[in-house]
Formats: sequence, structure tokens, C-alpha cells
Amino acid sequence: MARVKCPHCFHVNPDQQAHCQKCNTLLPRIRIEAQSVINEAQAQAPRGNNSPQFRRGQVVGGRYTVLNLIGQGGMGSIYKVHDNTLGEDVALKTLLPQFLDDKVVLERFYNEAKIARRLAHENIVRVHDIGEDGKILYISMEYLQGMSLREVIDNLKPGERLPIAQTLRIFDELCSALEYAHQFTIHRDIKPENVMLGQDGRVRLMDFGISKLMANTRLTGASVVMGTPFYMSPEQIRNSRDVDARSDIYSVGVMLYEILTGSVPTGIPKPASQIMKDVPPALDKIVVKCVDPNPKERYQNATELRNAFLPIRQMVKSGTSLPKQEALSVVSRVYSGPKLAGGLLVLLVITAAVWGLLKADNHRKAVLAAAPTEVEPSGSGVGQAPVFADYEAVYDELLQRATPHGALSGGRALDEGKAFWDDARAAAAAGDEARAIEDAGYAFQCLLGTIIAADFPSSWDMVFVSPGEVTLPGRPSEFVGAFLIDRQEVTLGQYRRFVQLEKTFGPVPAAFDSWGSDYNDYPISDVSCLDAMAFAAERGCDLPTEAQWTRAAAYGEEGGAGVWPDPLDIEEDELPLYNVNYASEVPRPAGQFPSDLSRFSCWNMAGNVAEWTRTTAAGPPTYGAVMTVCGNSFFKPYRPADMAREQLSFEKSAIYVGFRCVREIPSSPTAARAYLAR
Repeated sequence: MARVKCPHCFHVNPDQQAHCQKCNTLLPRIRIEAQSVINEAQAQAPRGNNSPQFRRGQVVGGRYTVLNLIGQGGMGSIYKVHDNTLGEDVALKTLLPQFLDDKVVLERFYNEAKIARRLAHENIVRVHDIGEDGKILYISMEYLQGMSLREVIDNLKPGERLPIAQTLRIFDELCSALEYAHQFTIHRDIKPENVMLGQDGRVRLMDFGISKLMANTRLTGASVVMGTPFYMSPEQIRNSRDVDARSDIYSVGVMLYEILTGSVPTGIPKPASQIMKDVPPALDKIVVKCVDPNPKERYQNATELRNAFLPIRQMVKSGTSLPKQEALSVVSRVYSGPKLAGGLLVLLVITAAVWGLLKADNHRKAVLAAAPTEVEPSGSGVGQAPVFADYEAVYDELLQRATPHGALSGGRALDEGKAFWDDARAAAAAGDEARAIEDAGYAFQCLLGTIIAADFPSSWDMVFVSPGEVTLPGRPSEFVGAFLIDRQEVTLGQYRRFVQLEKTFGPVPAAFDSWGSDYNDYPISDVSCLDAMAFAAERGCDLPTEAQWTRAAAYGEEGGAGVWPDPLDIEEDELPLYNVNYASEVPRPAGQFPSDLSRFSCWNMAGNVAEWTRTTAAGPPTYGAVMTVCGNSFFKPYRPADMAREQLSFEKSAIYVGFRCVREIPSSPTAARAYLAR
């Protein structure tokens, strides 16, 4: 599994770690591993069933004497065994018995053996045979003593990198392996975990378990995303089946950037040569060409890529370098304008498979001076959670700055901020420090909301939603902090401008492509959750959570039932309250139904189009995730507020599903000081 290095101290942290284990710096919010078909099978495997299948000294298949267990996972185990026929040590890769009835997993297991047995190359792990012992399937393969490239990277000291000469040799041998393998198959899962460095220094490419033989079209369906998204090409994300050698080239480029810089790229990545002084600028050009979103613009095969490395290897070997002016020219050409947006920026899309969230995080971190909102210096020492005194030290100045902007939401933000602060002070006086900090955080959200909203471009129309309680269907009530949300749905005109700006997303959905400018005020729909997140991120926003959406959609006065009136109660000769398949079966312009107005002045949350949220049934928003969609639409009959929910896959779209954006509001003294210092 890939790791995340801290951008501050370079400590290697486990995937999904929120803060650096060493210095507590906020880490990039990314998810590198996808939950593929096999990952799901691992998650569903009965606990306790992956105890060792063989004991030391046992003879397997009448041929292999077990020496020791060298690896174990949710799917099976790897043993070091002695092949009594060949008289040498080999490795046995086994499959757990509970997967014998799983046709997908079984086919994947057989597929690895079938492919790898046809590959005989010095830089590819050699597979010998496949066999069965009772109910245990196994593959026998070359036994390697060494480390995976991932282990090598993770064992480097902070700030260390592999020597450039060694890096170039590794990639030369990897290209050699791919030159040969591509005659038969596409690997489709190139990453540091699948590249072994033997004790002899030689590179071995392994794990062809999700590869596809050139002649095999049965193994994967177009809807199954297989591989590791951070390293996967855009075309592989869309369709795992129909990829060619250029998809592996893309993965090599991602891995090269990671190894050169030592860090997972976040934000808009700098050229590797600007991060590490010993990286030749010519390598920047190779990285960008590898990760071009258009396969036609990449190296077309491993031979082309290997040849591109050759002059750099010769340059490094001779101890020379490119002339300074030429080096600067290379960097300028490679990392300029559209090429950067179309190259390394696409790498970010694959990183999280949720580029929108990642870009939004980076925007917020820049605005807040890269300060975590929940952990900051305080009287308890650096890195400790703030105490109420930290809020008191900055409150008066924050209130003074917020007051001129108090007209937001009719002054409600300012008034509620003061009310929460009074509650916080009362709690502190009573000795309830936890309650004081909680209420102080809500007070700061209200006041900061007025300042943030004042900086919005005039084209943004967002409303303030105050902190409050939300009850979601089938769940206990929860308290939601303050946030800013679009007054109405994102429109076709807004989305068109986004597509023009971000060429890697789009085009405008076919259902809207032919619509003229007269329809620019209609809500955009038929876009995937990823595209909606990307739009939001370009504005420094997110999609709302289900709880935020529900809070913003509440009807009536605070403290009331908050449910939408039934449109069937409206007289027939009156305008329908919502556009919910009542008077028409088409969407209407955003903000057309005056009665469909929430208590926070949000339009059309009860009807017109349903809307994406970033809430999933389980896990993070990524390919294959099931997302929550909220609200009624023109396309379906009316449903009460607590029933207006449905599930839709992250990568899917629907003509009746649109979206709106939210802007999170920080709550810490550090965030307040960052804004006050501007």
C-alpha cells in the first residue's frame, strides 16, 4: 500500500492518516488505494480464516516442502518452500478456501498464472506452475530475496532520495520488462509495491493478477474499475478493459514523479527538478509526456520511453548536465499553461479519484496559511488543542472585522455569532471548558462567515446557514456547524464557463450541449459526482454533506417541523409549489418557484432537480462508491422531505440530478488570525 510523506518533516505516514505522526502537520486528504473487486472480497472474508494454511515441514502437492511463511493477507498467503523436484527454493502463493466459489477471484488467480507462465524475462518474476493441495490452490514462482520499491522508498531517511543514477537504472530495467510483457499483456497495476529489487540489484516486475491477455476480452467488464487509482490512466479509470500499453506508460510516469520527489503530489505539483536539485530538468519533460491525459500524446510504447531515458543516463554517467539556459527552457516548455493543466493536474484527478476534494483542501489550506483548524499552539503547548483562552484572545478583533459585513443573511450571522459567544463565556464561567470551546467555535464560524462571504466574486450568490440540529432519516439528530451554500442550483452557464477553464473536465453533457445561451440560467444536470466535485473545487468549495444539505433545505421557522408542504395541497389554478413532476416533466430555470424557498433563502431544494452530496454509503467518495442524492425533481413524483433520498454511483450521472456548492467555514483561533492578518 502506498504511503503519504509529510510535506514538513518527510516522515512516512500510513495511508488515510489525518496528521503526521511525527510533527502533527495536516496531511493531504487523499486515498491512494481503490476498493476493487478483489479488495471487496478481502473485506468480506470471514475473520479468522487466514490462519496459516501449511505448517513448517509439510510437503505440498507431493513436491514442495514448506520452510516458512513469508507473507499473509486477506486473500491468502505466500510461503517459502523447497522444490524437491528442481532442488531449489521457490515461493508458493496460495488462495484461501473461502474464495474457491468466487468465480471472479478464481479467474483472477488463474489469470495470473496463465499470463506469468508465458513471460520469461530477466526483469519479470518467473512463475513455474499452478497446482492444488486439497482445497488450496497455489502458484509456484521464483523466490526473491530483496525488497519492494515501496519498502525501499519508505525506508529512506527524511529528505533522502534514491540516487538519480540508481533511479534511472531501475526505470530502464522496468521499461525492458514492459517492452517484453507488452507483446502478450498489459500489466494495469504498475506501482512501487509491484516492483521488486533483488539482492542482486536487479529489478523484477511482479503481480500480473489483474492483467489482461491481448486476446482475452472476458475477464473484466467496462463497469469494473481495476487497479490502483493513483497510478491509473484516465482511460483506465473510465474502462478497465479497453486499455493498451500507453496506460502502463502513464503509471510509470506517476511512479517516476513520486520516486524523484519522495512525496505524493498535491495541489499543482512543482517540477521534480525544482524540488530536488540533483534531478535533471530533462526528466520533467519525460514525466509530463508520460502522464498526458491524451494517450496519443504519451510515449506510444516502452521502447520510446526507454530511449528517452538513455541520453539522461549517459549525461549522469559522464557527470555532465544540460546547459543552464537549456534546462530553464525545458522547464518552461513542460510546465506552462495548458500542458500543465492537461498533464500533472490530471495526475491529481487519479490521486484521489476525487480531484475536487483534494483541490478544495489545498485552497482552504492556502487561505488559512496551512494551519490545521482543530490543532494549534495554545497555553497547553505547541500541537495541543486550543483552550477557551485562545478564542478570547482574538474574539474582540474578529468581531470588529466582521461587523461591517454584518448584513449577510439579514444580520443573522453576526447576531448568532454574538449569541454563541455569550453562551461560550457563560460555560467558561461555570467551569465547563469543553462546552465553552464548542460554542466559541460556532461563534467564530458565524463571524468568519461574514468575512469570507465579503471576499466572494459578484457572480457568486451564497447564503449563510447557521449552526443547528439536523435529523436524518433513520438516524439520531446531529448538530451541524455553520457553512455557506449556493442560493440556487449550479446553472448551465456556470458549468460552461468551468469546462472552458478546466479542459480536462467536460465536455458539457450531451443533453445540454445543443442548448443556446437562452438556457444558461437552467440548472445543469446529467453530470457525475466527480465532475460536480471538480466544479466545486475550482471555486474553492465542496459539495454539501447530506446533513448540510438537509439543514439548508429546512422549511419554515427555526425550531419548527422544517418539512416541505405537500404540493398537492395547492389549489389547481395556482402555480405549483415545486417542480416535481406536477405541472411539467422538464426542469425550469433556477430560482423560478418563489414558494420553494428554505428558511435560509435557498431556492428549489424541494424540487426542480435532485442534488449530489458528498456523503457515501460507506468509505470515501471515489470510483465505485455509492453516493447520497437529496431532493425531489421534475422527473419523479413528490416525496416528503425525509424520503427525498436515493443512491447513485459516484461515476454515474442522471438527467434529473444536479448540484450546488458549499463553502466550509473554519472555527479555530488560528484560522481567525490568518484572516485578520490579510
